[in-house]
Amino acid sequence: MNGAVATRPIDRAAVEEFLFREARLLDDGRFEDWLALFDEDGLYWIPGLPGQTDRFGAASIVHEDRTVLRMRVRRLGHPRAWSLMPLPRTAHMLGGVTVSPAENGAVEAVAALQVALYRAGGRTRYDGRQTMLLRPGFGPGGGDFRIALKRIDLIDCDGVQGVMPVPI
Repeated sequence: MNGAVATRPIDRAAVEEFLFREARLLDDGRFEDWLALFDEDGLYWIPGLPGQTDRFGAASIVHEDRTVLRMRVRRLGHPRAWSLMPLPRTAHMLGGVTVSPAENGAVEAVAALQVALYRAGGRTRYDGRQTMLLRPGFGPGGGDFRIALKRIDLIDCDGVQGVMPVPI
């Protein structure tokens, strides 16, 4: 093989199915199952500036590793989280999915994203682009892929953002 790394072909349908399943878990409020999709070093990131490349050089709207995500999910499921009751409801729409190979056998999936969030009589809409870095999933509950990075670039990221009570 002359030092070349063998890569398996990308199954576009499997990637799209994973993206839709991930969005459905959020819409169904199945946050524990959603968290299980993240790799141990997985990151959920919503930059605070258009085109932001440095996660630490500028403020982010959300910048959470799996440990912080776990705390967020536990809070969402806690019976005394009164400020979250009733739990917000979301509806995700993904479109224009592109899939390409990334380093070390990972896959990059990019999609247009719209999320409607309803909470306590008010509705908020988030529009932008979602980029996921997906690693092949192995082991119990691993599924087809594991999320190494979920990045959401909101079109109004540098505007005033309210509280995001649930992941979008």
